[in-house]
Amino acid sequence: MTAFAISASQVIPADLDRTWAFFSDPANLRRITPASLGFEMRTALAPAHEGQLIEYTIRPIAGIPLRWRTRIEAVDAPRTFSDVQLEGPYRRWVHRHTFTAVDGGTRIDDHIEYELPFGPLGRLAHRLAVKAQLQAIFAFRAEAVRTIFEPGPPPAASRRTVAVAGGSGFVGSGIAMELRRRGERVVVLTSRGALARGPLPDDIELRTVDIRQSDGLASALDGIDRLVISLAFPGSPIEQPRRGNTFLEVDAMGTERLVAAAKEAGVRRVLYLSGAGAAPDARRHWFRAKWRAEEAVRASGMDWTILRPTWIFGPRDVSLNRFLGFARILPFVPMTNSGRQLLAPIFIDDVAAIAADALASESGRNRVFEIGGPETLSMREIIARALRVAGIRRPILPAPSLLVKLAALPMTLLPSPPLSPDAVDFINQPATVDMGPVLAALPRTLTTLDDGLATYLGSASPESTSVTFS
Repeated sequence: MTAFAISASQVIPADLDRTWAFFSDPANLRRITPASLGFEMRTALAPAHEGQLIEYTIRPIAGIPLRWRTRIEAVDAPRTFSDVQLEGPYRRWVHRHTFTAVDGGTRIDDHIEYELPFGPLGRLAHRLAVKAQLQAIFAFRAEAVRTIFEPGPPPAASRRTVAVAGGSGFVGSGIAMELRRRGERVVVLTSRGALARGPLPDDIELRTVDIRQSDGLASALDGIDRLVISLAFPGSPIEQPRRGNTFLEVDAMGTERLVAAAKEAGVRRVLYLSGAGAAPDARRHWFRAKWRAEEAVRASGMDWTILRPTWIFGPRDVSLNRFLGFARILPFVPMTNSGRQLLAPIFIDDVAAIAADALASESGRNRVFEIGGPETLSMREIIARALRVAGIRRPILPAPSLLVKLAALPMTLLPSPPLSPDAVDFINQPATVDMGPVLAALPRTLTTLDDGLATYLGSASPESTSVTFS
């Protein structure tokens, strides 16, 4: 059997005892694992100790469960411990965690030795997919740890309490972190309770709400000065009506309930994340749902701002990263049409900064702004650039949309479908905007696609330089 190894290193601004307390607590494993893996802890939790058994389930492919069971060994608090796979996808897996006090904090060193089953087939799978998947997982882990331990600034002179509905999602969490950096007190509204903590720092308050019903929403907004609504259902844009995961139920009706509750609770200002293309007579139902939400915001009686972003990309997005995921497990990158549709991709940090500026500025009051990036590119060019920055060489193979939809139809029967016919239309839609009004009201220099990608995929990013394979 061929043995492989991963080594990763990262320095965080926390002392040794705090670092040990975090990483020796199995409950925090979920926080630094990509949501796409569907991590679910199955055992009672306690700080890591010699002989401790930990069982959990992951769902790496289409929601299909895969059981993992490990034993904790070689514990030397607060410096090191190892977890050894007893049951799981690998023939052998030993992960050694080491923590060392250094100037400015603690250095975290991870060293994993592993073997795959099935001999030559396992080695081929490692070369084609497993190595890239592990690299992506450790890149997410590094970014999550960086965010969790990011020092908070002093409170702003005119500190407000801002609630972010959907603040555990990709866009919402980006906005929540930007508001925190500006010294605001941030509250995240989520239906998942403590499970939504993820990479959010511990000083961001979580309040459990269910936007599918009105009860409890007003009380959850008690003491809130401003509200950001950035809703997205699990697996978006792949709807699952039986679970209530639809644009109508979440984007439209959920926003209507939140706006009514905010008005009752005395919230003074609301910002809504809509979408470029929202209109009452839009061809696609998701844009009609977003228009309905916009109408509720405009009619609320509160001061408001509506942002209509194009395609948002970043470390945790589920759109561009979906294509990169295909590239890591397939010998090609499938594209759901010819890729000629034009888009103006905007980096998540720019979206977050514009949202925070709009909440703080008089020039953003009662305005609708389209927002996009500084470049208008075809879908094919965007994917090609992402592959280049990530260092992945794969051909891009276009396919007729109708054929892709037919292939996606049976996938809707899976627990977590990777694609659906409507999602194909969602992916294929163009999205270009006029940035003149927002840049006139809220001036800023926007991030190019290549520069944004380089922050989390490029060779200069902390995540990629900290991980090595042998």
